[in-house]
Amino acid sequence: MPILRFFLFLLFAGLLAVPGPAGAEDDWADLEDDDWAADDPFADPAGEIEDPWESWNRRVFQFNERVDQYAAKPAARGYRAATPGWFRQRVRRFFRNLDDFSSGVHGILQLEWRESGRSFGRFGLNTTLGVGGLFDVASRVELDRNPQDLGLTLAHWGVPEGPFVMLPFVGPSTVRDGAALYPDRYTSIKPYTNLDWQVRYGLTGLRLLALREDLLDLEEIITGDRYIFMRDYYLSSRRARTGEADDDFGFGDDQFDDWDDDDW
Repeated sequence: MPILRFFLFLLFAGLLAVPGPAGAEDDWADLEDDDWAADDPFADPAGEIEDPWESWNRRVFQFNERVDQYAAKPAARGYRAATPGWFRQRVRRFFRNLDDFSSGVHGILQLEWRESGRSFGRFGLNTTLGVGGLFDVASRVELDRNPQDLGLTLAHWGVPEGPFVMLPFVGPSTVRDGAALYPDRYTSIKPYTNLDWQVRYGLTGLRLLALREDLLDLEEIITGDRYIFMRDYYLSSRRARTGEADDDFGFGDDQFDDWDDDDW
């Protein structure tokens, strides 16, 4: 089967690899590269944050901030104002249910059979008894979520994360996670559905809208340099997921589970 061969290829490749505010954005445009070295409240004393492309990353971050300011954030606010809370919750659960299937596949690729079974069990229960994932029946029977993606699978097999990189329209990432974004779509059921392109794009837009709305309240916790805060949060949370470090922010896995996931 083509999909099985693809999964085996990913596993083989992994084994081979084993060894801000608008005003602030305007101010950034006038800063020299040396001025990027602002005080970092979450600085790693061991110097483990690898950000050699910081100057370029900040320019991409500034671009993303402008897109967010003029498009994504207003749309998210409108979505929140126009829909009740229960509807938004059902939307989030629907997409997270699809992610559970992908997590089950990554459990297989990581040879974590128990975790794979839990993820597939969640997907099966919530798809059937939970009406397509609209209701989280699995959590009621103590089948907790364990979100996984290709970046985490590569990390499981020892692939280093590489330098930090800010991706246009996507946001914080690393070389390892960024390279895994597109291939990761083949570990989900999304490419194998016979949906019209209008439905696919509609679901993509709804997922992005729901994700951005979910982040509105979290903006209040961002302090100091927004770029540094988001970079350090991303690296801290990803390293916590791979067991490389503790989560210094401690917001929990559910806040940004979908940050690096591909969308329909």
